[in-house]
Amino acid sequence: MKIQTTRFGEIEVADKSIITFNKGIPGFEDDKKYVLVPADASDETPFFFLQSIEAEEVSLFLVDPFTFFKDYDVKLAEQMVERLELEDPADAIVLTTVTVPGEINSATTNLKAPLIINNKKQLGMQIVLDNKSYAIKQPLFQAATGQV
Repeated sequence: MKIQTTRFGEIEVADKSIITFNKGIPGFEDDKKYVLVPADASDETPFFFLQSIEAEEVSLFLVDPFTFFKDYDVKLAEQMVERLELEDPADAIVLTTVTVPGEINSATTNLKAPLIINNKKQLGMQIVLDNKSYAIKQPLFQAATGQV
């Protein structure tokens, strides 16, 4: 199917690539269907856009947090595992939202509330981790250079 987006123009989306967030995403509760688009053409990028297929202007900038935070640890409660229908931890994709306030080197990511996607069932949800050391606005590039 073809969808119209503000960021990418018209794009082709395979039905099997549509990710359903049954309760939406906080702030975007009305949008339930999304597609994951790599930020560049290479498969090597840790950056993605989560593009709504229902609202062309809704596109969230995401990152694979493990690329920048090697010790990042996500523990899902059994209830979350059931809601995502996860049968194997390897089926889970963990991504965090990125905010870029001006320059990219000032980007922050929300380690406190990652998006979890069941890559086999195409189900997703945002969860809030019960870990006080994870910040909502964690500087992204300071982690890569080892600066705090």
